[in-house]
Amino acid sequence: MYSDAGYKTCNNRPGSLHYEKQDANAFASWGVDYLKYENCFDDGTTPEVRFPPMRDALNATERPIFLAIRRKSTI
Repeated sequence: MYSDAGYKTCNNRPGSLHYEKQDANAFASWGVDYLKYENCFDDGTTPEVRFPPMRDALNATERPIFLAIRRKSTI
């Protein structure tokens, strides 16, 4: 699965910023086991602030989902 810690993904699709719990629950219900999480179209906060909410939301699903982050923005 692919998502982003911004309002939109680097491919200009909706991102997960402020929707981490909702998206994590959806990913878990779909049986996702790997999430590539990038860093485009953010709100100006640091990645250290924006990435932990998705980590925590994925952990709360109790499904083992590998979180692969890309800290540097390509946009």
